[in-house]
Amino acid sequence: MPETKDEKQVQQQPPQPAAAGGASKPELFRVLSRVCVALMALGWAGTATFLLTGLSFMGSESVPLGRLHVRPGALGVGVLLGAAVAFGLLKKLGDKMVWSRPGLGRAVRLSAFGGIAALTAFGAYALYMAPTIHSLWWADVVGPAMIFGKALTLKPILFPAVAVFLSVMSGVFLLLNQEKWADFLIETEGEIKKVSWPARKEFMGSAMIVVLVVAIVSMFLHYVDKGLSQLMQYWGVGF
Repeated sequence: MPETKDEKQVQQQPPQPAAAGGASKPELFRVLSRVCVALMALGWAGTATFLLTGLSFMGSESVPLGRLHVRPGALGVGVLLGAAVAFGLLKKLGDKMVWSRPGLGRAVRLSAFGGIAALTAFGAYALYMAPTIHSLWWADVVGPAMIFGKALTLKPILFPAVAVFLSVMSGVFLLLNQEKWADFLIETEGEIKKVSWPARKEFMGSAMIVVLVVAIVSMFLHYVDKGLSQLMQYWGVGF
C-alpha cells in the first residue's frame, strides 16, 4: 500500500530537541540528592577527624587543616569514613532518591517534611551552640569572611551539626517516601479537600469571638491569681 504524503512528512521530520529551560524536575532532584549525600559525607568525615585528633595513637605529627592542625591518623579515618558514607548511600539508596508519585498529596507531604526539617534544624543549631568558647570544636578553621556585612567563620562543630541534620532528613525522606506513608499523606490531603470551609466573613467573626473569650479568661485568671497571692502573703501562708 503506497504511503500518503502526510506519512512521508512524519517519517522525514527530524526528532525535536528537548525543551529549553534546563534539566527536568526528576533530574534536578537527583542532582540535589547527590549534593546532599556529598555534604553529609563531608560532615561525617570532618566529625571523625576532629573527634579523633585528640588521641595520641593517631600519629605524632600534625597536618594543617585551615588554621588548625589534626593528626594524620584522624584525618585518614575521616576521609575513609566520608568515602564509605558517600559510596554506601549512592550504591544502596541511589535508586530510592526520587520523589515517589509526584504531584499527589504535595501540600501535606511537603508540610510534613518541612515541619520535621524545622525541628531537626533547631536540634542541629542547639548542637552547634553546645561547645564552650574555649573548646576545640569552637575554634576557627577558616575565616573570618565578610558575607552581607557579617564576619563568618568555619568552625569544627559545623561538621557534626550538618551531618546530623542531613542524616536525619535523609531518613525522614526515605520513610515518607515509602508507599505506605506516601499513601497515608495523599489520602490525608484528599480528606482535607473534602472539608467544607466557612466563608471569610463567618471565619473572621468566629475567630474574633475566640480571641475575645481567650483574652477575657486570661485577664480573669491573672487578676484572680494576683489577688490570691496578695491574700496569701497577708496571711503569711506559702512562700
